Amino acid sequence: MAKKSNPSEDYLIAIGENIRRNRQKSGYTLEKLGDEIGLDKGNMHKIEAGKNVTVLTLLKIASLLQIAPGKLLETNVKISSKNAGKVSARHKSGKTKGKKSSKKKKSGKKK
Repeated sequence: MAKKSNPSEDYLIAIGENIRRNRQKSGYTLEKLGDEIGLDKGNMHKIEAGKNVTVLTLLKIASLLQIAPGKLLETNVKISSKNAGKVSARHKSGKTKGKKSSKKKKSGKKK
């Protein structure tokens, strides 16, 4: 069974691909670009893989790559107002769906 496409996730993936393509074209490594904007290599990889990126981070990346921020946002992915807010739990919290929180519940008993 094929996975159902999510336009919001597809859009974030396309933005990540734009960042990767422009980073490589500019000669930056993941590590070097991350160092320049205050992120480690792992977080840069996540952004390029489609993790939600903040506006401030996008602006920093665009500035270093000497490209207009809007160019990084240009994709062929169509998002309607109806499905624009449908972002999976993975993009909201950085975790995948189905994982339980590691926080322990308080039992209500006094010690």
